[in-house]
Amino acid sequence: MIDSLNGELLEKGADHVVLDCHGVGYLVQVPASVIGELPAKGRCHLHIHYSVTVDVRSGSSDHRLFGFLDANQRQLFRRLIEVQGVSATIGMAILGARSAQDVYAAIIGGDEAMLRGIKGIGPKLAQRIIGELQGKLVPGVIGTGHSSQSAAGNTPRAEALSALVSLGVDRLKAERALHSIMNEQGMDKPVEELIKLTLKNL
Repeated sequence: MIDSLNGELLEKGADHVVLDCHGVGYLVQVPASVIGELPAKGRCHLHIHYSVTVDVRSGSSDHRLFGFLDANQRQLFRRLIEVQGVSATIGMAILGARSAQDVYAAIIGGDEAMLRGIKGIGPKLAQRIIGELQGKLVPGVIGTGHSSQSAAGNTPRAEALSALVSLGVDRLKAERALHSIMNEQGMDKPVEELIKLTLKNL
């Protein structure tokens, strides 16, 4: 079982990377959102989900490596593919279209619209994902899990929004309230204060 890989980034494609680990090149599929977080070259560390599928008729096996920036992201992927109808390809598409934090918040908050906005996710599958995983995910457990300067990074605004949605606040209302508060009172408020101010102003 391969749990993680730490090596030199040899190639970065639209949906995969090749890591050189002690002379062995590993092709690892990664979500599109992760590609932008990785350096153009240099050392790279990925948490790995190792998948083996066997063709019953031919007996041939397909070995695939899926890479993630942190263990929480990988765990969310594993939860997603446990849902009937969510293949590894769809799971990667979900985490490629949205940050793990946003997907987690959508499931906790029952935000079907956000999931339906992802290619390959219809109304029934969105309902199934939320129905099966809502009780298995704990609010506030997941973050982005890494330090990044990207827009999907673990910013106080993103953390506050995720917490508000997990508390049952409508996502659109929470976004508007947060935007208003941060414009009026500045961008340097701690997460806890942002949550309190937003709840007061809903």
